[in-house]
Amino acid sequence: MVDTEVSLAAYACDKCRTRKVSCNRKRAGCQRCKDEDKACTYSRSGVIRRDRKRKHNDDTVLQQTSPPALTDPRASQHRPPATNDSSDQTHERLKRLAGKELSEHPSFKVLSSLFDAYGAIWQDQCAFDKLAEGAASKFFAFEDQAAGWTEAFVSALREGRPLTMSAPPDVSKQLAAGRPHHVQDRAWLVMFYSVVLKMVSATEPPNDDIKAKLTSNLWLAFNNVRLLLEPSDANLQAILILVCFAEDVLTPSLCWMLVTNACSMLQALGVSHWHLDPATRERRTMLFWQLNVIDKALALLSRRPPTLHRAMADEIAMPTLDQLLSSQPPRPGSEVPALFGAHHTHQMHLLSRLMADIWHLVYGRPGQERDLPAVLTTKDNLESWYRQAMEVLEAAALTEKPFLDTKSAASIDYGLKTMRFQFYFLSVLLTLPCKELRDHFTHVSQQMLSSLDDMLWDADEAEEPHPGLVWQLLFCPLTPFLALFGGILSKGKAELEQNREALEAMEHLPPFLHKLSARYPLAVKLEGIAVKFIQHTRSILERQDEANVEAPSPVDPTYPTPDTLHANGSGLAEDCSLPSTSLALEHFSLDSIDWTFWDQLMREPDSRLMSNPESVTGAGRLWYEQ
Repeated sequence: MVDTEVSLAAYACDKCRTRKVSCNRKRAGCQRCKDEDKACTYSRSGVIRRDRKRKHNDDTVLQQTSPPALTDPRASQHRPPATNDSSDQTHERLKRLAGKELSEHPSFKVLSSLFDAYGAIWQDQCAFDKLAEGAASKFFAFEDQAAGWTEAFVSALREGRPLTMSAPPDVSKQLAAGRPHHVQDRAWLVMFYSVVLKMVSATEPPNDDIKAKLTSNLWLAFNNVRLLLEPSDANLQAILILVCFAEDVLTPSLCWMLVTNACSMLQALGVSHWHLDPATRERRTMLFWQLNVIDKALALLSRRPPTLHRAMADEIAMPTLDQLLSSQPPRPGSEVPALFGAHHTHQMHLLSRLMADIWHLVYGRPGQERDLPAVLTTKDNLESWYRQAMEVLEAAALTEKPFLDTKSAASIDYGLKTMRFQFYFLSVLLTLPCKELRDHFTHVSQQMLSSLDDMLWDADEAEEPHPGLVWQLLFCPLTPFLALFGGILSKGKAELEQNREALEAMEHLPPFLHKLSARYPLAVKLEGIAVKFIQHTRSILERQDEANVEAPSPVDPTYPTPDTLHANGSGLAEDCSLPSTSLALEHFSLDSIDWTFWDQLMREPDSRLMSNPESVTGAGRLWYEQ
């Protein structure tokens, strides 16, 4: 009996429990209830626990969030399942946005999962698992194909001069003889297998068996810590070639990490030190500017700080047009200098400075209000750069195209389209956080999405674009896509026509991703998520159009329906209609997408978006203006 009374003493009566205070069951009633002339009731039991500040709370959090050390590359396959706390956090933000009346609608849970899924795709950590999966303990020789592949590899390095160094004769000899295990410097093997893997992947149809063996060889070559820790020209070149040619086995997050490592390695080697010979100084200067473009582009996509400080662009001289002309490979079948390529590279170098300014304005001042005058000044600079760049490039194209074959001429046209694509994305990213420029970014967002078809290329008709453009093609359109989606949520029925125009522009994204999915498996996940967002958008517009009920637009046949997605094992959340929301515009702002996401993410290609996501810090981040 005494034990029972002692155990009951730890529990509170209903009144005290709601007040979150303690009472004692040893007595007939607690003092508070007696003072209020109320009888104590005990409808259920429960221990009151309060969160208390602990001395080493920060250290505990760090220990809990730090990833476990993996001694085996396959150990990541046995990670414990993660919780869905991060998804719940996104759900709570959406509920606060919608208000009390609509906060419990089940559609917001679906939307939070879709937002979180965007983050999962950016920082998917399965890249090393893919590399290590089925990796053999020895190199596959490929004796029959080795000579031809070596010739293509040597040619690719020759075309990249002076950015790239040629392979030493003994390395080329061992590669041509099918003896990769005799090559002492693993950096050359990483370059070789990256270039060959890109070449084999471009064949139609690709040979999956050869690709698997090449991937195994690439893993064996890359699995050497000296590649990442020892500053050398060969290691730096190997990292860059791996990033630009091996997209099939990498993720954008891993590419960002490798580029960050390459930038640090270049600074360790030195760019313009006095003791460097002129040829080395020129090559490293051009490497710096090429890295600066990639570094700033990935920093804008990932919302992470760039590695190369923007002050370095003022200290290191930009390559002249004469230097760029001498570095451009000649066009096939023509002895005319690659004038367009030199000007295109020069304009990208100029743009990298603007990218640094845009990153600082958009991401470099967390918690502070946007500096509207600085945004307007940078916007004018961006538009001025675009006008001058298009004038120069169009003039160079008119000069060079008459001397080129059809395929080379089509490549020049595609280069002009990439400049417009870059301008649209940076313009949207720069003006998106500013309410005063909301009409501008809405218009540019619709223009960018409507012109996505121009960014598709046919390998038989035009040369493949620069490999570094792949992640921009996949992820840049998501910024205007989600910006328009947020605008539709913010607008009421009075702007139904504008919402329809926004939906029409959004519908260009899934077919675009569907066509890219044949080459880039990552596009499959993005396509499925975009389809679900469009379905929700249609349900919103149908409710906004209560006075004029129209049949929903048919799903574009170029991308799969929800039934097809479920049948293919890539189904997303269950269909759930979104309530008719009319949210005040001043309380809603969809900021640029935060790709700084999950510490550990969906690993399997067919992971369900409604499965328990792993630790997430944000997803398609919504910023709420106070």
